[in-house]
Amino acid sequence: MTLYLEWKKLKRTGYLPAIICGGLLASAFPVLNMLVRSEIFTSLSGDPFVILMDANWQMMAMLNILLMVCGTCSMYHTEYADNGIQKMSLLPLRTEALFFGKLSVTVLSSALIILMESAVLIGCALYWFPEFQVCISEFLKNVGFELTTMLPTVVLALLIASFCRNMWLSLGINVILVFIFSTLPQNQLFLNLCPFSSPYQLFSTIETNGRTALFIGACMIETIVLILAEWSYTTIRRYFI
Repeated sequence: MTLYLEWKKLKRTGYLPAIICGGLLASAFPVLNMLVRSEIFTSLSGDPFVILMDANWQMMAMLNILLMVCGTCSMYHTEYADNGIQKMSLLPLRTEALFFGKLSVTVLSSALIILMESAVLIGCALYWFPEFQVCISEFLKNVGFELTTMLPTVVLALLIASFCRNMWLSLGINVILVFIFSTLPQNQLFLNLCPFSSPYQLFSTIETNGRTALFIGACMIETIVLILAEWSYTTIRRYFI
C-alpha cells in the first residue's frame, strides 16, 4: 500500500520518465564508445563483458548515482512543500513508512536501470564479439552485486534529503559527496567500501581479489546502519514538528 501511494505521489513529478531517460542515457555510453573505438576493445583478450564493464562502468555508475540523488531530493521536496510532513504527523500513520516507501521506489528504480544497462552491455558484447556466449548466472551475479553496492548510496542520499527542507541544500550536499568520492584514490579498500564510492566497483575485479563477501557484507551493514539512523531521526523529529 505504501509503495502504491509513493508511485501515485510521484506520478505527476515525471520521476519514472526521468529514471528511464537517465537509464537510456547511461546505456548509450557503451554503445557510442564501441562505435567510436571498437577496434581497441575487440583487440583485447578476455571475457568481452568484463572488457566492456571495465571500459564503461565508471561513467555509467556516476550517471546512476547522480540520477538517484536527483530522484531522492525531488521525492522529499514534494513532502516538505506546503508543510506536507507536518500535516502527515497529525495522522494515525507511522512516519517511518514514508521513508521505507521512498526507499522501495528508489531501490526498484536502481534495479531497473542497472538491469537495463547490463542488458545493453550484453548486447554490445554479442554484436562486437561474435565468439561471446551469454552466461545467465554471471549476468545475474553482476546485476545483484552492482545493486547491492548501490544500496548504501541510495539510503544515504535519502537520509540527507530527509534532513533538509530545502531541496537545493540536500542536492548540493549529495552532489559534493558524489564528486569528492569520485576523485579519491580507488586503490584504497576502506574508501572503496564507502557510500558514493562502492557503486564504482566491478564485480569481476572484486571476485578475482576474493573480496565479494566482504563488499556485500559491508554494504549490507552500511545500509542497515543508515536505515537505523533514519529511524532514530524520524522518531526524534516527531517530538519537534
